[in-house]
Amino acid sequence: MTLVARPLFDHGSTRPGSVASDFSEQILVRATEADVAAIWEGATTLAGLAQKWNGHGREKNQIKAAQMFCEIELGQRLGPNPGQGSRSDLIENLSHAISDIPQPRVVEFRRYLGHRELLISAVREGKRSRRALLYLVDQSEAADRPEPTWNDLDIRSGDFRQVLSDLEPGAATLILTDPPYPAEYLPLWSDLGECASRWLIDGGSLVAYCGQSILPDALGRLSEHLRYWWTIGLINSGGSQMLPGKYVSSGWKPLIWFVKNRRSSTIMVPDRLKGSTPRKTVAIGDTDDWAQGVEELGPLISALTTPGDLIVDPFAGSGTTGIAALRFGRRFLGATL
Repeated sequence: MTLVARPLFDHGSTRPGSVASDFSEQILVRATEADVAAIWEGATTLAGLAQKWNGHGREKNQIKAAQMFCEIELGQRLGPNPGQGSRSDLIENLSHAISDIPQPRVVEFRRYLGHRELLISAVREGKRSRRALLYLVDQSEAADRPEPTWNDLDIRSGDFRQVLSDLEPGAATLILTDPPYPAEYLPLWSDLGECASRWLIDGGSLVAYCGQSILPDALGRLSEHLRYWWTIGLINSGGSQMLPGKYVSSGWKPLIWFVKNRRSSTIMVPDRLKGSTPRKTVAIGDTDDWAQGVEELGPLISALTTPGDLIVDPFAGSGTTGIAALRFGRRFLGATL
């Protein structure tokens, strides 16, 4: 195959009213014959066009699909991320081309390696975002792993401030946890923020389930050490819950999201998640309690971490976060009283 460096398309073909019904398929064919620099230029140009597009839904869909096809092809060319093995069949010297692509994008695109046909089919079926494709990769790889159990989890018994004190600074990419909600436990939120500020990598995230009644206090305490980023709404799977005394029928729960200085990844994260069915606790010594569902954590883990990253849960309870982490090929460390 002879690789070509010419642009994948001319701008006249992407003007409103000029985008062909098979535009994305044309780009897919051309991308297989182009060099990395040309594919990257095409992907970034298409991304810019899609952001500015107004109306013309069919044509915008073609442009977004073409962008995704370019990114999928880049994933096959760039080879694996460090620690994922090596390829001897690369037909290009990629050092210069990769230097033009932001490192976070290189890491993301390389996640597509080996999943080309799955992802191309998904784009054709309407998945036209990087977030959706990366989550599909995570789900596909999870299906090939044994389902983790409580016995697979590294959960230390005791107060997280003591039993996780040996965790190296900057060791964790994500802290995903469900602290206690009663007001008497509010000091723990300050300690959680202080520990997270040490444990997280620069750009890492803390995401915590939070009760609405303590929301202002929890936000204030975490803000002492971390930068507030967003609040995600977790829609209850079982409908609304009546809250006596508040006289509120609550159908959602906040997940408050903080970062250490900045956010390192740029994968879109939905700020509304559908809660999954609560699961029966399986930890040793548990009785008939129920725990948060595992499936609802998948989109967050997929968007905020990559395989091999460490996820920490200082309030691990029955290990829901740990099971979700191992399911998606991340490392896990937790603590529970």
